Amino acid sequence: MFRQLLHLAILLMLLITPGCEQPASFSLETPEPKLVVVSNFTLDKAVQVYVSKSQFILDEQKEEYVLDATVEIYEDDEHLETLEFVKPKSGLSEVPYFTTRNLVPKVNTTYTIQVEAPCCAPVMAKSKIPNSISLLSASISEFAVGESQEIEKFLATYLVRLSFEDPGEEKNYYHLSLLQQIHEYTLEEGGDTVITHSYLQSLVFNPEDNDNNRVAHINGGLLMEDNLINNGQVISFELPLNIKLKKDQEILGKLFLELRAVTEEYYRYFSDLSRQKQSSDSPFSEPVIIYDNIDGGLGIFAGYNASLDSLYIQ
Repeated sequence: MFRQLLHLAILLMLLITPGCEQPASFSLETPEPKLVVVSNFTLDKAVQVYVSKSQFILDEQKEEYVLDATVEIYEDDEHLETLEFVKPKSGLSEVPYFTTRNLVPKVNTTYTIQVEAPCCAPVMAKSKIPNSISLLSASISEFAVGESQEIEKFLATYLVRLSFEDPGEEKNYYHLSLLQQIHEYTLEEGGDTVITHSYLQSLVFNPEDNDNNRVAHINGGLLMEDNLINNGQVISFELPLNIKLKKDQEILGKLFLELRAVTEEYYRYFSDLSRQKQSSDSPFSEPVIIYDNIDGGLGIFAGYNASLDSLYIQ
C-alpha cells in the first residue's frame, strides 16, 4: 500500500512541477514569393495584364504590384509584342498594368503570355477567345414598386426572362452580367423631371441560390455551364430582380445585359473565387482551393467573347 501511495505522489509531482527545459519554439517559414498574373482579354481590345507578388498568409501588407516585369505575348510560337507598362495617374484609384499596343486579338487563336521579373521565377499561361453566343430573347415583366425597410427608399421588383442557344458537341461556359441604369433627377416647378446624373449598378445575386450549373459571380451576374440535359439546346431561365432606390431622387433607366462566352479556366477561376468569398463568411465552411492556369505562379489568363443587349423597364 505504501509503495502505491509513493508512486502516486511521484506522479503528481511530475504533473504539477514545471519542467526545466525551455518551452518549445517553432517558426513558420516564409515561402518564396510567386508572380500573380491576372488578365481577362476579349475580341478587338488591347490585352491588359496585371502583375503582383504573392503574399505570405500572415502578411497584412496591401497587395504589392510588380513594376519591373517583362511581359511578352505569342501566337503559337510567334512572338507578337512586348507589352508596355502603364503607370497609374496620380490621384486616381487605378493600379499599374501592362498592355499591348498593336495586337488585335482574334477568336479561337491560342495566345501565350510569358512574364519575368527579378523578384520571382518566370511564369507563362495560354488561353483563347471562344465563339460569341447571342441572346435569342430577353424581356422584362411583372414590374412593381413597393415599400422598403429603409424609410428613405422604395423597392422596385421585376422579372427578367432570357434565352440563348447552347452550341452542341462541346462543353460551354458563360458569364451573364446585368447592369441596371439609375437616373438621379429633380422635379421642376412645372412638374417636369430633369435627369441630373446617371450611373450603372451591377446586380449581385445571392450565393445561397448556387447550384451545380449556376454560381453567383463575386462582382455581379451569374456564371453558368451547360450540362447533358441542355447541351446543344436552347437555354431559358427567369431571374427575379429587385433594387432599392431613393425616394423622390432616383428612377430606373435601361437594363443592360452582357452575355459572355468564356473559357473553362475563366469559369473555374471565378467560380472558386466566388465560393471562397461565400465560405469566408461562415466559420464552418470548408476552405476553397482557387483554380489557376498560370504555370509557375498564380492567377488567371483567360479569354471571353461578349454579346450586348438592353431593355427598357416599363
